[in-house]
Amino acid sequence: MAPPSHPSPEIVQPCSVMPRYVFEKGLRKVLPYYVNYQTHAKQRWVGRTLVETYVNDFGEPLDGVINDIHQGKLRVVTNVGTSLPSNAITDPETLLQRKVDSKDVVYHLKHKHEPSIPWQEEVPIVFEDDEIIVVNKPSGVPTHPSGNYMRNSLSEIVKEMYKFDSIWTCHRLDKVTSGVLILCKTRDSAIKFSNLLQDKKNKVKKIYLARVKGEFPSRELSYKCPIFAVNMNGYLQPGDLENLQADTTTMFQRLSYNRKLNESIVQCQPISGKFHQIRIHLRNLGYPISNDQFYDPDEASGTYFAKSKLELSLYERLFRAYPVFREAAALGRQQTGPNSLDLLKVIQSSTDLNIQKQLRDLKRAHSDNLMSRKSAVCTECKRPLFDEDHVANSSIYLHALRFEYDKHIFETDFPSWATID
Repeated sequence: MAPPSHPSPEIVQPCSVMPRYVFEKGLRKVLPYYVNYQTHAKQRWVGRTLVETYVNDFGEPLDGVINDIHQGKLRVVTNVGTSLPSNAITDPETLLQRKVDSKDVVYHLKHKHEPSIPWQEEVPIVFEDDEIIVVNKPSGVPTHPSGNYMRNSLSEIVKEMYKFDSIWTCHRLDKVTSGVLILCKTRDSAIKFSNLLQDKKNKVKKIYLARVKGEFPSRELSYKCPIFAVNMNGYLQPGDLENLQADTTTMFQRLSYNRKLNESIVQCQPISGKFHQIRIHLRNLGYPISNDQFYDPDEASGTYFAKSKLELSLYERLFRAYPVFREAAALGRQQTGPNSLDLLKVIQSSTDLNIQKQLRDLKRAHSDNLMSRKSAVCTECKRPLFDEDHVANSSIYLHALRFEYDKHIFETDFPSWATID
């Protein structure tokens, strides 16, 4: 498995001056800068205008797209990859009305505003040799450039902080998760380690720590339950719900319990590596991570609460159809149940729940909530901006403590929140 590209193949490195940083109030802020995007037209864009594509597919504000077109920052080159002569279209009126063609390449000089991230003075090194550097990733920082994050991603920060020519990832941690992360110094090393970890996935062992609500059972447990989630943009993850892998397993062992706090420290070992697996499994068992507002939100959180309520109702349907997925088993006891299932058939078995309508309502409410927090407008690109440094829910009590493969063991100290005795 080839490593992800940094940045993605559709992005050219920022033009002219590298972005500058500001550090204040415990945050690392990247000042706005320009990025050249060069993108081949996707099939779903064909027959729609650039404005329709940018507004509907990318969520770009209408005024910002129109402003970029009029300023010559958004243009199209036609007939790319054909025997016909290419033609650069820059006339604003033409670009506003013309439908995208499958042979178009869209060029966009975009004024980029990156979200702030929590900041500490350094990214600690756990291990380093000629091929890799293993770091203790801080929570609240994405692993690699994606979405709105480029310079405020860990791989880019490490590259700059330790003066590397390039940094590549061979695995990842969620933005909110801290702990052991392996980064590679060359593309060849990244391919090598990605293949190694894939080929030896049955010999790779990952140990996490989580701080959860309640008195977690003292015995070691094995929990097998399929993973799916409600996305805030109005769809279910993963996409292949008709062939959902159900053999997703996590091993749990309680390390300590604080009766006054009514919280436990739990060691977690995911046997498979699915999207938010540990967080969802702990939530399903009734012991959610103590500060995980995404999977255990309070009612005041609005859209997150609505998302969680819908998600739990869908899991309840699954549990009724397959009771084996409701409870964890003692270590050594085999959990029965299918290894794959048709989730759509399970959750749509009753007509009293209009899932698609709830998903659309969630998307609309989430979009309205985001826009309500954007009161400022960039004078240069006309895009609405958050009027506060929004880093809420950017870290949780989940830490990648140890990573083992072959004879290699990379481990960090316990995070401060894991001491509750």
